[in-house]
Order: sequence, then structure tokens, then C-alpha cells
Amino acid sequence: MHRVPTGKTRAVRKVAGLTVAVVVVLGIAAFAWARATANSASASPAAASAKATAAAKATSVTATTSTRTYSLTAGGLKRGYEVIAPVAALPKSAPVIVMLSGINSTVADEVSRDRLVDYAAADKAEVVYPVAFGESWNAIGCCGKAAAGNVNDLAFLKALVAAVDPGHARPVYIVGYSNGARMAYRVACDDPGLFDGYATVKGVPTAGCSIRQPVDLVQLASVNDPEVPYKPGDKGSTTEVPVTTLVAQLHAAEKCPAASTATHSGEMTLTTWSGCAGGTRLGSAVWSGGVHAFPRPPGSVPAAAQVIWSFFTKTALAPLPG
Repeated sequence: MHRVPTGKTRAVRKVAGLTVAVVVVLGIAAFAWARATANSASASPAAASAKATAAAKATSVTATTSTRTYSLTAGGLKRGYEVIAPVAALPKSAPVIVMLSGINSTVADEVSRDRLVDYAAADKAEVVYPVAFGESWNAIGCCGKAAAGNVNDLAFLKALVAAVDPGHARPVYIVGYSNGARMAYRVACDDPGLFDGYATVKGVPTAGCSIRQPVDLVQLASVNDPEVPYKPGDKGSTTEVPVTTLVAQLHAAEKCPAASTATHSGEMTLTTWSGCAGGTRLGSAVWSGGVHAFPRPPGSVPAAAQVIWSFFTKTALAPLPG
């Protein structure tokens, strides 16, 4: 026999229902608090790694990457580096790209602006971010705490390459921005065979650094850079060699042919010389604007990452993956 609820019964059920609802809400809140606390705890001591992962997700690339933090000892110091790679294994032909950050920048800062992680997320490359000493690189004569402390960053990069690519089984390239570009030039001058290709963004060699052995190298610049003058007479640091002068010097040092290939895209012109000494190539990518910032969308078209990838892989300029 079905019993019709009385008024008292209905009231009890209503109170019970409200109690359950409150418990559920409190449970959800507690779960959210616990999850936030766990996330906060996991960010230390690998805070830079967490920031890098978050920045990588911010690029809106849907493919999944993993971020791992490592350390090694070189030049008498314990140094760290982060590896951002696809979850799936890469073929041996896929390159390793080592990115040297600009001065006063963390790994997370660099990841968020250079867009190289897009290629890792697209299962095309592995990107390595060495952690700079005091957020600076010792390019000999520049810059920051690394130069002041005479840190042996060349020893660090040599140990890094051996760690990320044992036996040099894969192509390994280096990219440097600003102070990082100076450091990349220092490697090209002192140990040119360490990397298979060099990309220097908004930075030029320090005094005493000259290319003695031909390398694949692309120089990226802006005509209105207030720190690195584009041509003689332009505003900028008086200690910096103008980009046009530098490219002419590199052209002569690498014994490149007179003939070149020019590619125009957006506000950028890429001039490439192939068939330089030892079969190497030289490139000069110039943006009409962009000052001293790393070229990235939407401010700069195309992105520096697109130009760098095209030069390293000898492929046509293409949109960022993702």
C-alpha cells in the first residue's frame, strides 16, 4: 500500500535534501582547495618548470608535451635545464633546439614569447631551455652576473649537448635572443662544431669573437632596433657592430657566393646564401619594425620561430603549427 507523505514527513525530507546539498557544495570546495594546494606545492622546487608548462599551454597548441627538469655539473657549478618534448617518441631525424634566453628572463618568460614549443607540441622537435646564471649568459665582455662571475657557460653548453643528445645522433641547433644571441655567437667562434646550426636574434658578437670556421647561421634583426644598430650611423649602442656590417663580415668569412635568394613575407625579408664554404648557408632575416623585441605574433609577421624553423630544416616558410 502506497503511503502519502504527511506534512511533517515532507519537511524532514526537505531538510535532509538541503543537508545533502550543503555537504556536496562543501565537498566540491574542499576538493578545489586541496587541488589548488597540491598544485602550489608541486610548483616548488621546480617553479620554473611549472611556469614553462603553463606558458606552453598558453600557446593554444592542442598536442601534448611533457616538461622535465634536469641538472648537471659543468664549469664547477651545478646547472639546470628543462626539456620540453612530445609525449610520443620522436624519430631520430627530429631536431633538438637549444634556446638561450634574453637577459633578466626566466625559462617561463622565454617559453611564452619565442613559440618554439609549438614545434614540440606538433611532434616535430624537442626544445631545451638551459637555465641562465643570474638570468644572464657570459659571452665574454657581456653580460650581467654571468660575465661578472666569469661563469664558464661554454662548458655548460658542451655538457648539455652531450646530455640531451648522447653520441650526437640527432641534429642539434642553438637559438639565442639578445644576450643569448651573443652567447650563441661565442659558441660559434670558440667551438663551432658543437651545434649543427645557429640562429641569433637581435644580438651580435662581442669584441674578439670572429667566425673562424663556416657554420650554418641565420641572423635576425629589425631596422628600428634601438639597441643593435641595423646599419652604420643608426641609433643604438656604439659598441655594437651594425647588422649590415656583421652580415658582410660573415659573408666574407664563410666564403659565400655573391648570388642569394630573397624571400619576402609580411614585414620580413630573408636573404639566404647557399653553397658557402663547407656547404654551409648564411641567412639574414630583417623585419621593418619590432624594435628589440623577439619577433612573435601578432606584433611581428612572420614569427621568428617560423623563420628559424624554415632555415634549420631547409623547408619553405610556413605558419606556426597548431
